[in-house]
Amino acid sequence: MTYGEFKTQYHVRLNRQQEAAARQVDGPVLLLAVPGSGKTTVLVTRLGYMIHCRGIRPENILTVTYTVAATKDMKARFIRFFGEDHADKLTFRTINGLCAVAIRYYAGKKGTQPFALADDDSRLNAVVRELLSKGGGGYPPDQQVKEARTHITYCKNMMFSDAGVEAHKVDGMDFPAVYKGYQAFLLKNRLMDFDDQMVFTYRIFRQYPDILAHFQRRWPFLCVDEAQDTSKIQHAILRLLASKSRNIFMVGDEDQSIYGFRAAWPQALLEFENTYPGAKVLMMETNYRSTKSIVEAADAFIQRNESRHPKHMRTDNPQGAPIRKVALADYNRQYRYLLKVARNCKEQTAVLYRNNDSALPLIDLLEREGVPYACRQREGFFFTSPIVRDITDMLEFAFNDSDWEKFLRFYYKLDLKIKKPILAGMLRGMAEDESVFDRLLANEGLEPWQYGKVRALQTHYSKFPQLTSFAAIQRLVKFMGYGDYLREQKMDTSKLDVLLSLANQTPVTGEFLLRLRELKDTIEGMEPDPGCPFVLSTIHASKGLEYDRVILIDAVDGTFPSDPFPHDDEGRAALEEERRLFYVGATRAKRQLEFLCYESRFGEPMAAGRTFIDQLLGEEPPAELEPQFNPQPKPKKAKAKPPVYESGPTPAQLAKQQEDFMAGAEVVHKQFGKGEILGRLGSVALIAFEDIDDVKRVDLTTCLKKGLIRLAGQ
Repeated sequence: MTYGEFKTQYHVRLNRQQEAAARQVDGPVLLLAVPGSGKTTVLVTRLGYMIHCRGIRPENILTVTYTVAATKDMKARFIRFFGEDHADKLTFRTINGLCAVAIRYYAGKKGTQPFALADDDSRLNAVVRELLSKGGGGYPPDQQVKEARTHITYCKNMMFSDAGVEAHKVDGMDFPAVYKGYQAFLLKNRLMDFDDQMVFTYRIFRQYPDILAHFQRRWPFLCVDEAQDTSKIQHAILRLLASKSRNIFMVGDEDQSIYGFRAAWPQALLEFENTYPGAKVLMMETNYRSTKSIVEAADAFIQRNESRHPKHMRTDNPQGAPIRKVALADYNRQYRYLLKVARNCKEQTAVLYRNNDSALPLIDLLEREGVPYACRQREGFFFTSPIVRDITDMLEFAFNDSDWEKFLRFYYKLDLKIKKPILAGMLRGMAEDESVFDRLLANEGLEPWQYGKVRALQTHYSKFPQLTSFAAIQRLVKFMGYGDYLREQKMDTSKLDVLLSLANQTPVTGEFLLRLRELKDTIEGMEPDPGCPFVLSTIHASKGLEYDRVILIDAVDGTFPSDPFPHDDEGRAALEEERRLFYVGATRAKRQLEFLCYESRFGEPMAAGRTFIDQLLGEEPPAELEPQFNPQPKPKKAKAKPPVYESGPTPAQLAKQQEDFMAGAEVVHKQFGKGEILGRLGSVALIAFEDIDDVKRVDLTTCLKKGLIRLAGQ
């Protein structure tokens, strides 16, 4: 069949770049495909071309995809394009599927029994959890177990030597010991995990040329999809398979490589011509998905990365609506904004974020309001993370200060410096209704400064019954020492923002604690609704998908991008991956793209900028950000006479009254009505009133002096 006949019979419609890629069969080829350029269509068309125009037997073609879902999708597309005649003879595999075939063949050829595949995550998690607990850190949370396993995967996929594993450091754990213990468990039980499948296959191909030759003869033509997400060891296996025929067709885009934490190796694309001498590098630069305004902005944005092939994304689509930057007054307001969007959602709309925690306040709101939504992930790690466990323990203790065992779990994080065995000895044998604080204050074994610390904690906790859950958490962090502990431990405090946002939505502390348990059950039990147009997703989970409207949240420095990176090669590489993640999120949008940012976080002005938004929109940030307001008034010139207060409270009395007007406190204003304090800067309070959309800045000194404001209930 000629190519002309092929085009006519199968209704092939390709642009010049797509056609060049589909007809390139021989030798090593790298196809760099920008978002929305039709790479899957080209891959499938190329398979048809190889069979119908070049006479290549379908049994000799191996297509490697990134996920099992992708293998099914690609086969289904081939059937839609070319029918079922050759579909079952083609081989579509993930790299692990390929390795499983190779290991079975090796076992049969050599007469050995292969290790069983350890595919029970709960069992492997239990092994890692036990290994972590041996480090003396108590019961490891789910998030730490997940982190340890991610790093184990990383080491294997990066082909680390024993020395490399030994040098690999992970905060909060003895990672080399965990890695060795994990591998010892697998070896003892004759098990291999999915990463070991690749390690073993690579060793088999290196050590047994006859087995490698078998698969080289079986599949002289290799097609590799999503090459930018392929790891170092995966590339090494594919390189061995292609070393004889050299017919490897690799499709990817280093600009869309966002799985560095899983050992994705986009450098393989940059080094392709060195790895495969005489290789051809082709481009597909036309985006068929997005409007021109989105394409042009996203292309200019990604040009800032240095580790990439020189290429430009373009489109013939209409200009479309301009990209929107929605600047909200406060962090928590973005969830109210999204609630309104969800209520009126008629078209496919995706809310994208960098991690699952960011969606929890929105899920909470949507569940409360009964607004339908679809969520692409189910992950309850937030609720078992150290910070969330600490805060819940501290809040629960306020309801039962006789629970000395719970007190022992967190007391030292509130700057109470007493050795745990000594403290446990003092508290052991307490009566059921005896207060921990009363017991300690009655003990003569404490130093005077320790008595002072205990009394201070007691005073703080005595205030908790009158505080909202929001104000209670703020007090723990800002005034009771927990914030200092987090800083000393260099812990990521982003989960605190999520907790505060959830607390803001459930003011009563007891109800807030119950709500956390309900949300955990909701998250873990939810099933995605494919028919719902309002979708919540991490950017990672949205890869390969598209939506009419995309709203990317938390687009502020410190969150997205995350904390400033060091000015070295490692820091530059990390920043470039952050930029790629932002780029992938933006290019999921077909017609509308929005970014949500905010001026303050719970009433405290954001000191950081919006680097990625500014770069994508081509806006130069001001040389110096002007503060929203000055928390401390400019000093006035000294007067000859002291001020005279005709009536009302004295300055000292006013200052004392303001102590109760903390973040989270509910207030009543004579003009604005009921409201809640979001934050304080000096005497200025940021208050969200029920009947007013905007956050008001209220000078407490003036309002208290004139009797304009009071605490609710007074």
